Parts: sequence; C-alpha cells; structure tokens
Amino acid sequence: MDTNAWWYINSRWVHPQEATISINDVAVLRGYSVFEALRTYNRRPFHLDAHLTRLYRSAELIDLPVTFDRDFLSQKVREAIERNSYTDASVRMLVTGGISEDGVLPAGEPGLAIMVTPLAARDMQRFAQGLKLITTRLQRTTPEAKTSNYTSAIRALKAAAQRGASDALYVNEHDHVLESTRGNFFVLRGTTLITPQKEVLHGITRETVLALARGVFTIEERAILLSELSEVDEAFITSSSREITPVIQIDDQSIGNGQPGPHTYELEQRFIEMIDKQDW
Repeated sequence: MDTNAWWYINSRWVHPQEATISINDVAVLRGYSVFEALRTYNRRPFHLDAHLTRLYRSAELIDLPVTFDRDFLSQKVREAIERNSYTDASVRMLVTGGISEDGVLPAGEPGLAIMVTPLAARDMQRFAQGLKLITTRLQRTTPEAKTSNYTSAIRALKAAAQRGASDALYVNEHDHVLESTRGNFFVLRGTTLITPQKEVLHGITRETVLALARGVFTIEERAILLSELSEVDEAFITSSSREITPVIQIDDQSIGNGQPGPHTYELEQRFIEMIDKQDW
C-alpha cells in the first residue's frame, strides 16, 4: 500500500494509515454498506457516470439513503484522482450506513470513503494462460446490489485457492451458472455470446463487452445451465480490474480445447483498441 496516497474519508483527506471509520458504524457492525470499484486509464475514470448510477441503485435496493448528490460524488472522485499520481488506478467509493446507537439501525448520516490504489499494467500473460474456476453452491443476499457483505465470496475464494483455482462461479438451486465472486461470466457457442441477465450484478465492463459484441456475435442474455458448460467453445469473465480474461477450466471440465479461444481474443483486442483510442 502506498502510504503517501490521499484518500477521502468522511470529509477529510488523509493518508491510508490514517483512514478510520467508527466501530459503531453499521458497515462494521452489520455489513450494511454499498460500494463501487472503478478504474482509470491514463488518469481518466472509466464510465464514472455508470458507476455512480449503479451505486445509487445498490443503495436503493438495500434501503440505504445516500445524502450525497451525484455532482458531489463525481467531483470528489475526480479530485481523488488528481491528488494521486497514478496513471492507472483503482478507485473505490464506499457508502456506509453510518453510526448506530443500538448496534443495529443507523441513527445518523451515512459515511463516505473514496480510496485510490495503483493498478499494474495489463497482464497479457494472464490472458494467454487463462483462468481455472470452481463452482460453488453458496448464495448471496441481493446479488443485484454491490454491497460489502462478502461472506460467501470470501468463503468461495478460499475454497477456490485450496483447489488451485483463481475464482468461483455461483450456481443457484436451478443449476444456473450466474457470475464469479468478482466478475460477470460469458460463454461462447460458435459465434453466439451468452451471459446471464438475472440474479447477477450488471457490471460496467459487462455492458461494454456487450456493446462491442453487437453486430459481430449473436447475443443471448439468458440463464446458463451447469450441464451446458461441457458444450461451450469458450468462456471468459469480465470486471474493471481484469477487463476480459479467458476461462479454460471449470471444476474438472476443460472449456473447449483448454486454451483461450479466438473469439475471446477478438473481443479483448476490440476492448484494448477502444481504450487506446479513448473511444468511451
């Protein structure tokens, strides 16, 4: 962690080692908070407005009032980027439930933290190698909202690590494969691109990839059955930090020929070209 970084914590600009919130905040006591994680390219925030829209939507879904307006949040994010020297960075916005007098219900105003950390250059070696994932039957609360309740995600990531995998895919009671703990999930059958639409967080990179794919691939936003994985040709996950990353194995099942596929590579190249041209 860069101890010289500047973070915005409840109306104060502080260094990370000075960043604190009250132990009586319901974010700490009960996990009641929402957040967004966006990234910058060459100091420009990627789709900041879309991230702000999702932040407010997440708060609405869990009945957390956000008293900061969009212009204020946008200004503080941009100021955080300016105060730090990173060319490419991760910017996290955290809205907490605020102080609680009874240890359960918030009694005051929500809290706000904006944290900036540097990101490494795009890892094309990781793209070339692809990822191994596992599946998990653990379930989440309000998956359409981006909350800090990561109990199931942390448990799933620990299980993945024990099996030599990078991440885990949630599978519901209907055997629908949903998303990974930190990204959306796509598969390709021939030139048909398929991704779940329900019971998932609609990622900003997910929407970008769908826009890049229109007119090139047939798109289906529908449930993906667990049994269908043996029939797909390619798979990948998307997120702000990982962009587009191929998946080559899920549990003991190889995806396609066990190598990153050509259509995934095509989408990645389209994504990189868009970023390089700043066409977003």
